[in-house]
Amino acid sequence: MFNRIFSLLLLFFISTSSLHAAVWKATHQWDEAAEKDYQQWVQNNWTEDFFMNEKKPLYNKLEHDCADATYLMRLVYSYEKKLPFVIHNAHKRGRLISNKMRNWDRLPQDKRVRKFMEYVSDATSTKTLRHDTYPIALNDLKPGDVYVAPGVHSYQIVNITDTGVAEVMASTTPKAPRFLSRISSFPFYIPEDRKHKSDGYRRFIQPQNIRKAKRKQPGYSDEQYKIAADVRYNYVAFTDVIARRLGKRPERIPEKTLRLLIALCMYANDRAVYVYDALWYLQKIRQQGRQCMTRQEYDNYSTPSRDRRLAAFFGSVKHHLDKTWKLNSTHEAQIIAATIFRKEPPPPRETKLTNDFCMVQLSLGEDYYMPLRELRQNIEAGKIVSDPHAPLQARWGIGSERYVPKCRTY
Repeated sequence: MFNRIFSLLLLFFISTSSLHAAVWKATHQWDEAAEKDYQQWVQNNWTEDFFMNEKKPLYNKLEHDCADATYLMRLVYSYEKKLPFVIHNAHKRGRLISNKMRNWDRLPQDKRVRKFMEYVSDATSTKTLRHDTYPIALNDLKPGDVYVAPGVHSYQIVNITDTGVAEVMASTTPKAPRFLSRISSFPFYIPEDRKHKSDGYRRFIQPQNIRKAKRKQPGYSDEQYKIAADVRYNYVAFTDVIARRLGKRPERIPEKTLRLLIALCMYANDRAVYVYDALWYLQKIRQQGRQCMTRQEYDNYSTPSRDRRLAAFFGSVKHHLDKTWKLNSTHEAQIIAATIFRKEPPPPRETKLTNDFCMVQLSLGEDYYMPLRELRQNIEAGKIVSDPHAPLQARWGIGSERYVPKCRTY
């Protein structure tokens, strides 16, 4: 009789414990060795097909956007290495999100982890990243570090080249299962928030330090904000500083030209996402019977500062080309840059070479493209429209008719 009661009690405790299972049990702690292993893991394993690999069903076809991918990089490593994963809960002040959560007790572990990844993705954004990361010195950048532009975009640093270029991986909006994009260039952003230090090159806070102030995190540095201000927020000058600090050798002229062209292409195509989002939102409110955006909506979807930056970057690439053309005019990257800025129509071969390198996709999911050369011409002619009420063609300066706003601008 006693043995039977003991067996029933044992079975009860076993079944009860399975109903109170954490997402995973951490058996190791974050320290310097774990961070170094994490850097190596990111460099070797964080690949374009990470969420599109049928051989890894736990991660396959997981929906994500740019912020999701950034958080998931750290989450997946923590799970696979049985380390704790802890971030702030932006929706519950003072609360945390961690691998100890028991929201999915009844599921087997692989399904618990999948649900946890989806939960973290839904609970976070580029705005929450400022709370879970902190700024670091530019000469300390490592794979696994991130770039954050709150409310705009985020990137994962996956490699530092011999010339000191921080290569990045990124997803985009809207949230969907997709391949990540690998970009052999710096993010096209410069840290600007000198007051709050919420943007820029950053590192994840270790779980044991999650309650500590940013300034007390290991490797904290706010030097990047001063450097950005010193170079007057010039992207080329700022990234040159990083390359010099991280590089094992100087960049050759064609290497730098190619890096700048990649960044230019990336930033121009980023604008297409913002234009698409604005048009989609405008269609949504008009279906609801409202024709014009509010001041806040207009501020959210207009692109004046982004358009000024794009124009300035075209100017920076032109300045670089003017300084280097006579030194190296035969390399493919130099020819592409020259084609973009030629006053007279370029030869067909050079046009094809340039357009094969980069075209701006004006409408997502459609074969509607604009050459970088045409975009540069439209910007210089003042045809580009930042108003989110404007139709697609007007946003990109297409057509001869001048856009006349019918809604209030702010």
